[in-house]
Amino acid sequence: MFVLGLDVGKSELYACLLQVQAPGSLTRVGVVKAVANTAKGHEQLLLWLTSSATVGEELSVVMESTSVYWERMAITLHEAGCIVSVVNAAQIKFFAKSTLRRGKTDKLDAELIARYGAVMQPARWLPPEADLVELRALLHARDHIVELLTLEAGRHHAMNHQHQPNPKALGFCEARQTLLEQQLEEANEAIRALVLGSKEVQEKVTLLTSIPGIGPLTASILLVETLHLSRMESSNQWAAYAGLSPVPRQSGSFTGRTHISKIGNARLRRAFYLCALTASRMKNTFGDFYRHLITQGKPKKVALIALARKLLRVAFAVLRSGQRFNPDYRRPSPEPA
Repeated sequence: MFVLGLDVGKSELYACLLQVQAPGSLTRVGVVKAVANTAKGHEQLLLWLTSSATVGEELSVVMESTSVYWERMAITLHEAGCIVSVVNAAQIKFFAKSTLRRGKTDKLDAELIARYGAVMQPARWLPPEADLVELRALLHARDHIVELLTLEAGRHHAMNHQHQPNPKALGFCEARQTLLEQQLEEANEAIRALVLGSKEVQEKVTLLTSIPGIGPLTASILLVETLHLSRMESSNQWAAYAGLSPVPRQSGSFTGRTHISKIGNARLRRAFYLCALTASRMKNTFGDFYRHLITQGKPKKVALIALARKLLRVAFAVLRSGQRFNPDYRRPSPEPA
């Protein structure tokens, strides 16, 4: 078995190939190879792997999820028949600390990633559906437009409160706001059209919006931010991925304050926190759950986070079962042994 570690950069890829002869026995094959992170560089890497007779199911490739620069290489290797794993950069960082590694170069990083893959054997990555990739791009573009609109609104407010506001500068700001508002409408329309144009995406959005507090936008965010989580077996894994899992602090007689990890997808966490704000005001099981926590003495923010985690877990169950949300559903009692 061979393991290829790829250190992905904006312009270059560094590849380190290890042969796993036995558990704990790793031998580097050749030198660390550097290629351009372009289509031509990807071809050169495949030729190098082919000359080493390692392309195929016996080759596992491990890389970090570095922005978007890993995607083309991952798809190229997947189509070549390799087992591709894409891992969080934080996992590699802590693995490096566990080995007491002191130096850091691109070549050393490539070898470290390969060793991580050989030892930890991360889960296989599969390319997402094309519709969800397009939807993710539109949702991220919408996020950027909303951020810019918020920024321009603050600038406009500040200009209006100057002693002598400049009409020309004020006009520039208002023109930018008008353009951004137009782009926001276009983005919203493009998102709606894409959801309606894909039967599978539309069915999943319909399932998710049957949950009180979750609208079409949040449903779309959930689908695109969990592209590679379809094989997860537990809703707790989704909660951990969103950074909504509780982190206890206890050692001996010391017991500290429990908080959420925040090690996860910030977009997903923010979307479900806003959903929890909406659901907390409703007269249903979710609103009752929030109010019960408040009466138990929980701070409002803690209760909202607990509600956000509950909504996320219900969304997982709805998607896994393929059935709309049923407020009267009760989990069957386990049969006696």
